[in-house]
Amino acid sequence: MTKPISKTQPTIVSNLVKQRLMPLSFSVSFAAIGTLLELVPLILIYAIAIELLAPPIDPNYVWKLAAISVVAIFVKSLCATAAKAIAHKAAYEIVYDVRIALANKLNTLPLGYFNQKSSGNLKKVMEEDAENIEEALAHVIPDLVSAIALVLFTAIYLFTVDWRMTLATIATLPIAIAGQIYTSQAIKPLYQPYHDALEQMNSTIVEYVRGMKVVKAFQQTATSYAKYQTAVNRYHAIYEDWVWKSLPGLATFFICITANIVTVVPVGVWLYLQGSLELSTLILFLVLGLSFNAPLSKVMTIASEFYYISEGVKRINEIFQAKSLSRSQGNSYPTNCTIEFRDVTFSYNETRVLNGVSFTVPQGAIAAFVGASGAGKTTVARLIPRFWDVDGGEIRIGGVDIREMSVETLMSQVAFVFQDVFLFNDTILENIRFGNPTASEAEVIQAAKLARIHEFVETLPQGYQTIVGDRGAKLSGGQQQRISIARAILKQAPIIILDEATAFIDPENEAQIQDAISTLIEDKTLIVIAHRLSTITAADRIFVMDKGTIVAEGKHEELLKTSDLYDRMWHFHMQACKSQKSKVKGQKLTVRSHN
Repeated sequence: MTKPISKTQPTIVSNLVKQRLMPLSFSVSFAAIGTLLELVPLILIYAIAIELLAPPIDPNYVWKLAAISVVAIFVKSLCATAAKAIAHKAAYEIVYDVRIALANKLNTLPLGYFNQKSSGNLKKVMEEDAENIEEALAHVIPDLVSAIALVLFTAIYLFTVDWRMTLATIATLPIAIAGQIYTSQAIKPLYQPYHDALEQMNSTIVEYVRGMKVVKAFQQTATSYAKYQTAVNRYHAIYEDWVWKSLPGLATFFICITANIVTVVPVGVWLYLQGSLELSTLILFLVLGLSFNAPLSKVMTIASEFYYISEGVKRINEIFQAKSLSRSQGNSYPTNCTIEFRDVTFSYNETRVLNGVSFTVPQGAIAAFVGASGAGKTTVARLIPRFWDVDGGEIRIGGVDIREMSVETLMSQVAFVFQDVFLFNDTILENIRFGNPTASEAEVIQAAKLARIHEFVETLPQGYQTIVGDRGAKLSGGQQQRISIARAILKQAPIIILDEATAFIDPENEAQIQDAISTLIEDKTLIVIAHRLSTITAADRIFVMDKGTIVAEGKHEELLKTSDLYDRMWHFHMQACKSQKSKVKGQKLTVRSHN
């Protein structure tokens, strides 16, 4: 479970921002100077009005003030441009650093973390929340400084001109601020539910798109797909609630920041008629005073964006606060590839999955793990490369505790061929090369030949430069599996973990994949997670698992005699095979009868 972040605790995002504090400070300074210069023409118009309303008029003086106004406008534009350019450059560099740091952090987290977090959650954090940092640094903060500076500079100047008219100008400001405070307090409880709903909707959208074949096959639509519809409805309900709760405060705020005309005009006219206010001063307050509160609308918008962005930053920091797998201080290297589990216990959250598991797989041996779903066999395989850390006991490779190896050393010892193949939306060449980024194209092609995929690739118009699509969508299951085997062959790791790679493959592809696997496992230590028992009858050692423990071990023939559980599993497996053959035979007969 992620620890809450202390308000006083430095975070990775704040640290990355501090590294570029100098350019950000320059940006804010230029924004403030530009705001000050924005007032200069208005102030000089007031001075020109005084001159024009009190003859004799000095034309040189008037033209001098006009020239200063033009220069101020020009310099203000330069300052605004410089502020934006500096802020954007620093912001994009910070976002780049944040995304790289996030990727590096995710690489250190145990696999269990990704089981708890949906792809939509992580996508939102790495894309939207990280991008919002740029929005905050390049737009929100400079704009906020400019708006506040404009209000302050204007107020100070107006007080120096006439304090009575200034009080009339800001008379409605306290009510506007009260409306802003009300809005902030009303919608503050909705920030986290809003982000949660957005993440859930992102996840279901990704799931919906990826499952489009199933959706179409069963004639489902976006509205009939309950999970998708529920997520969208939840997001809509929260957003609607947000709008209605903020409406009273927003209405009050925006009315009051423009309502000072009801105080400025009557007070100004009364003072002028009383002879205590110059006409030029009245004109100044009608021009500058009536627009005095306008920047506050920008402050309101920025404040709302700031709260939204800060919630995203909080979620980014939560990833950095997640507990990483401990890294070894040394770099012990195994002398061989013998795998040992010594009284290993492991839990997912608080659910015990493995309880006192001990076994040894000698170098070069083939060990298979069988058992019912949830027995713990896949967990055993994934603990070997430290996808998680054990709660108790230890796992050794070549006599070395895997926690005493560097991550690089440990991962160089293990290659995976899992049932659920993941391919990147890249070329076939790069998907295979992922097993060894330094491999040459010739080495990639040789691995593809050994994996029995080369001939198929050669038939493609773009060959090895063919893009496989999202998660390999342009390839069949068998083709994806052979590419994953080529990737494992290219890695040349001495330990292979095989999660029944042919469980859902058609017979033609299965034969090719079995040939490829035979090439892959030569002279390797092999761990097989078996779903079809007929594929592991020749294993050197079969471990039978039940409820997180090893209840029997031995060769196939031995276990048929000594393990009731294995004997029952074998019996059911053979029955399933016979049933499948009968169905296939019946289908063939049906086809013939139609002919």
